[in-house]
Amino acid sequence: MWEASIEAAEKLFSLGPLLVILLMLPIALVSGLMPGGNLPVAVVLLGFAGYVDPWITVTAVVFFLAASDITEPVPSILMGIPGARSAQATILDGYPLARKGLAGVALGASYMCTLVGGIIGAMALLLALPISRELLRLFGAAEFFLLSLLGLMCVAIVSSGAFVKGMLTACFGLAISMIGFSVIGGNTRTTFGIDYLWDGIPLAPVVIGLFALPEVVDLVVSNTPIARERLETMLKEADKDVYKGMKEALNNKWLLVRSSLIGTFVGMMPGIGSSGAHWIAYAQARHTEKGAMETFGTGDVRGVIAADSANNSVDGGVLIPTVVFGIPGSGGMAILLAILVLSGVQPGPSMLTENLDLTVSLVYTIVLGNVIVVPIMLYFAPTLTRVAAISPNILAPIIIGLVTLAAFQATYSMEDLGLVLAFGVLGLFMKRYGWPRPPILIAVVLADIVEKYLWLSANTYGWSMFGRPQFLSIVVIMIAVMVVSLRMQQGAKRAAEESTGERQDPDLDDD
Repeated sequence: MWEASIEAAEKLFSLGPLLVILLMLPIALVSGLMPGGNLPVAVVLLGFAGYVDPWITVTAVVFFLAASDITEPVPSILMGIPGARSAQATILDGYPLARKGLAGVALGASYMCTLVGGIIGAMALLLALPISRELLRLFGAAEFFLLSLLGLMCVAIVSSGAFVKGMLTACFGLAISMIGFSVIGGNTRTTFGIDYLWDGIPLAPVVIGLFALPEVVDLVVSNTPIARERLETMLKEADKDVYKGMKEALNNKWLLVRSSLIGTFVGMMPGIGSSGAHWIAYAQARHTEKGAMETFGTGDVRGVIAADSANNSVDGGVLIPTVVFGIPGSGGMAILLAILVLSGVQPGPSMLTENLDLTVSLVYTIVLGNVIVVPIMLYFAPTLTRVAAISPNILAPIIIGLVTLAAFQATYSMEDLGLVLAFGVLGLFMKRYGWPRPPILIAVVLADIVEKYLWLSANTYGWSMFGRPQFLSIVVIMIAVMVVSLRMQQGAKRAAEESTGERQDPDLDDD
C-alpha cells in the first residue's frame, strides 16, 4: 500500500493529470451551479476514453464530479433550487437562511463542512480499501433494499407538522417514478402512448418546476429581494457572515463528523446513491440535535451542516463499489466505470492489486478537488451573497433563463419545458396551501432503487431474508427511527401549542 501510495502521487502530480485538472476546474465551477449540469460534461469525457492515458481521463472525471458537487449548494442556498444530485436537503434550511439575510452564514458553514466531509470521505475510502470486499459481502440485496427504504422514511422527517400531506405527496412521487419502461418487468407503464414518457420523467424538470418556478413567482409578486431581513447589514458584513458560518460548522464538530461518516457509509452501498445519504444525514441531525424538531426547516444552520457534511464525503463512499465490484453507486460513477473499461482497466479485484496505484489516486483526486475548489468558493462567497440583494426584476429573468437551459438539457426535448411548466403549477399550489415538496423529490430519486432491490431480494432470498441478522438489525433501527420521529414530532407540536397558550394567557387575564 505504501509503495502504491507513493507511485500514485508521482503519477497524479505529473504534467498530464495536472493540466487536465487545471482545464476541468472552470468547467466544474460553472457546471455545478446549474441543476443537472455535471453528467452531460462527464459523458463528453467518455468520448476520450480509449484514446488517452487512463490516468488523464480517470483523473478528469473524478476531479470534475467532486468539484462540481462542491458548487451545487450555491443555487440551493441563494435561489432555492436544489441540485440534481447533491444539495437537495440543503435547500430546507439554506434558503430560509438566505431569506433572513444570512446567506453568508449558510455558505460559510456549507463550504467548511464540504471541505472536512470530503477529506473524511477520501480518508475513509483509503482505510476501507483493504477490508471493503469483506465488509460489502455482509450486505446483500435485502439490506440494500432496507437502506434505500430508510431514505424514503425521511419523508416523515421533512414533513414535520404535515405528516399526512407528506405521505400523500411521497405516494404521488412514487407514482411519477413508475412511468416509463420497466427494466425489471420489461414492459412500459402509464406512458399513454407518448414516446417521450418511455424513459420516464426526467429529474431535472421535476426539481426545477417544483422548487425554482414557485420561488421566482414569489419574488416577482412580492417585488422584494431574496433577503427580506437585515439587507443592509448583510451587504456590509458579508465577510463576517461567511466567517461566522465557518465557525458554526466547527463548533458543531460532532454533527459534522457524524454526518460525514453517514454519507461515506451510505455511499458505499451499491446503487443507493448520494441523494439518500443526504436525506439520511439530515434526518439523523433532526432527531439528535437539541431543539432541532422545532427549528429545522426554518433556517437552522445545523441543517446545512448535516446535509453538506455528506455532500462530498459520499464521493469517497460511492467509489468503493464502483472500483471493487464494478457496481456504479451513482450516475457519475457509471460514467467512470465506462471510462475504466474503455481505457483497458478492469474494475474489480484487480483494482486492489494490479491497479492499486490508480485506485489510491482517486483518494488524492478527491482531496485535491476539495483543497482547490473550497477556498475558491469561500473567497467568492461574500460576493455571491449579493445575489440575495438583487432586485427581482433583474434576478427573475436570469433564473428563468438558467433553469430553462438546465431543464432542456435533460433530454434535449421541448417536452422538458412542458414538464417544467406543469410541475411549476403544482409547486405553486403546494407552496400556497402548505403541502411539503421535498417528499416528491425523495420518492422520485429513490423509487427505482427501492423497486430494483425489492425485486432482487424477493427472487434471491424469498422469505428467508427475514432470518438474516443484518436484515433484522436494520429493521429494528428503522422501526426505532419511525417511533422516535413520530414521538418527537408530537412533542414539538405539543410544546408549540403550550407556548402559544402561554403567550395568550396574559391577554385573557387582562380581559
